[in-house]
Amino acid sequence: MNHPAEPPFDLDQLPTPQRLVAQALILGLDYLGARHPASWEHGRVAGLAASSLEPSSPGANKQAAKLTFGYPEVAHHRPAKEQVMFSAERLALTAEIRAAMRDDCAEGLPKGAQPTAEQWKAILSGSPTTLVTGGAGTGKTKTLLMRCVLLHRYLGVPINQIRILTFSREARMELASDLRALFAVFDVTLTSSDSLMIVKTARSTLLEQVHALPDLARAIPLEAFSGTDGDVASLPDGRPFEPGLNARQRDEMTKCLNQLYRSNKVFAEIYQELWASALRLPRLEVDAPEVVKRAPLGWKQSEVDTELCDSVEGLWRKAKAWPVDGITVGRRAFTLRGRTYSTHGYIPHLKAHVVLGFDRSEGRNLARNPTARMELYKEVAIKKSLFQAYFPECVIHLDSYEEATDLAAALKALGTTAPSFRYAPKGDDGQQPIIDSFNITASLLDALGLEVASVAGRMNFLPDDTDALYFEALDMYWQALERQLLSLPSPVIPFGRLFTLFSDQHPDNLRHLPSDVIGQCRHVLIDGAEDQTVPVAGWLRAVLYELRRRDANQPVTAGLLSTVTLAGDISQWIYGSFGTSPRMITEFDELFPSTVPATRSVLTECFRSSQQIVDAGHNLVRNLTTGAIRVTKSVRRVEAGEALPVQMYGDDPGKLKLLCEEAAKRGFKMLILINGPQDTQWVDGAVGDLIRQDRAGGGRKIRVRSYHKAKALEADVVVMVGDPSAGQSSWHRNQLFKLAGFSSGGDSTPGDTVQHGEALRLAYVAVSRTLVACHWFMTGSEEGTRTASALVTLLPGLFEDRR
Repeated sequence: MNHPAEPPFDLDQLPTPQRLVAQALILGLDYLGARHPASWEHGRVAGLAASSLEPSSPGANKQAAKLTFGYPEVAHHRPAKEQVMFSAERLALTAEIRAAMRDDCAEGLPKGAQPTAEQWKAILSGSPTTLVTGGAGTGKTKTLLMRCVLLHRYLGVPINQIRILTFSREARMELASDLRALFAVFDVTLTSSDSLMIVKTARSTLLEQVHALPDLARAIPLEAFSGTDGDVASLPDGRPFEPGLNARQRDEMTKCLNQLYRSNKVFAEIYQELWASALRLPRLEVDAPEVVKRAPLGWKQSEVDTELCDSVEGLWRKAKAWPVDGITVGRRAFTLRGRTYSTHGYIPHLKAHVVLGFDRSEGRNLARNPTARMELYKEVAIKKSLFQAYFPECVIHLDSYEEATDLAAALKALGTTAPSFRYAPKGDDGQQPIIDSFNITASLLDALGLEVASVAGRMNFLPDDTDALYFEALDMYWQALERQLLSLPSPVIPFGRLFTLFSDQHPDNLRHLPSDVIGQCRHVLIDGAEDQTVPVAGWLRAVLYELRRRDANQPVTAGLLSTVTLAGDISQWIYGSFGTSPRMITEFDELFPSTVPATRSVLTECFRSSQQIVDAGHNLVRNLTTGAIRVTKSVRRVEAGEALPVQMYGDDPGKLKLLCEEAAKRGFKMLILINGPQDTQWVDGAVGDLIRQDRAGGGRKIRVRSYHKAKALEADVVVMVGDPSAGQSSWHRNQLFKLAGFSSGGDSTPGDTVQHGEALRLAYVAVSRTLVACHWFMTGSEEGTRTASALVTLLPGLFEDRR
């Protein structure tokens, strides 16, 4: 059914009278400029409905009368902070500059001394960050020196904006001499002071910055603190990792120890307990070879223990060494495994029993009685072993009259003076006076970048481990020492503290430095980067960040850029046990971030040694490196009969003497490397006369150095004496290295791992010093010890065993 139309109606649908009235109204609305609301809204709705059903025509957008728009809801964002320490600029190395330097090298350097393609890549690097790696003898140091020539001679960088950082004072002097000679080839004259302005150690460079601040202008590093208060600017670079104490240092440290001992009751109690542990007879396990051997005799000896005590005590009384002040005299019987043995006295203050030993001044043929089957000193030794293995309480075994006298003096002054004694944390080699031991451990902590005064709270020990007392005492003592040294007229500050104060942990401190002082590190080149400490890396990062910050605040930044060039070889990382780290090499991009990709050059051509020596060195360290390594190839011309493997000998001083005489006849220079004091004596006994004759004649044909000091040296003939050791496992050392971030890959014993690798790397460095021939004398190596030769399989053809 059709429905009638509903209003509004079209005009044609209206009757004539109504249509005329509607037309008149429309004309009226038009004349007045008005509109009928209902009609207008109806038309708008109909139009929108029609437009949604019909496709838009090409000109539809242009005909739109109005646009409907709004603002999107966007989350609040903060701008990112720039993390790179270098600008995006590169060195202005034009083709003309590159060609000019290459031409000058071809003209001024001998043919055999021309840089290789690998070396040129690093020398002519335009990147702010450049890393040069390669094995021993591949020319890393030469590459650094050539890059220094590029910066000054061809790019016009003032020498007071270039720093070559090396390891020690000796290396600095030698490198400065090489730099002067190289600059002369390029018609640049450097005075000795000029070259020493360029070549520095990290310590001496830091010290310049420290002294540029008025408050620290007279500051002296603890390591350089001596009895002469001369010009602080002339302080030596020092000998890193040789923490021996001079008289002034020892006096000041002892003074601090006694003041803290008297003023701090808690420290005094800890220190006395540590002293008692040092006096205590060292414990032995019941299955130790010494105990197993002596115990059967000791159990029988219990039947005559009273007579033994009488005999020993009689000797002490005769020598007027007993009784001892501070020790309560009196026998006390104890049962060990069902047998009875007696002590001679007791020290109440230390809660320690005392057993008298056999003084070496007495005759070795003395016996308990004429019918005794064994000498008295042997019976004393047997009883001592039993007490070491089975005695449950603290016992002090006095082995000499002098030892008893010293103990009496210490007990008498115990209320006012801290006892002096020797101590070594477990796993360390040899006991040291307690002051020296504190200093050595603090030096290690400084190198690792750990806070000496708080590290104890981050460690844990077994209940009976006395090293816990040691680190707790060190914690309290080092805080007091630093405060006391800082209060001196010329403040004394350990280098570790200075590096930390000017590191990326405290970047604001560098803002106080004058621009001409911090600008001396605008272009830094580091030799031996594998053996720099963690604080040195933090300091260098802070310096480069500060230079970037200052450059960014300049009205014109064009040409303001800094560079860092590192040269190193992780296979020559030989000071890891002293706290150095190869992170500058292994984490180069993370430590020195730059928007410009770093230049990396791997040097693979060895100019020093024959291929057999190169391969022998690689054989020692082949299991220490991870990832792919480019094999080093020898390019040295080798005379007939010189391409020999490493010759290995036993304890044969006559052979060493013969080698020295043969080397002297051929005019060869010799380098004898020693592993420890026992090797020093062995070498002196074998060729001491030849060495002294060489010195007397003004020659330096024979040099004797420790394995650790072999780096940067070379000789025609290298003689290795002794076998570098990985040392003992150390609970405390593993904890410290873990705290310092060395436990990559989840290594639970990073300290042991570092020492394991160091033994092999020391042997590698020694072998790789060789120009002609290398000889290895295995002296005094104990079977079963973790030495370099035992830690790796020595391949035949590279090592020839003549033992």
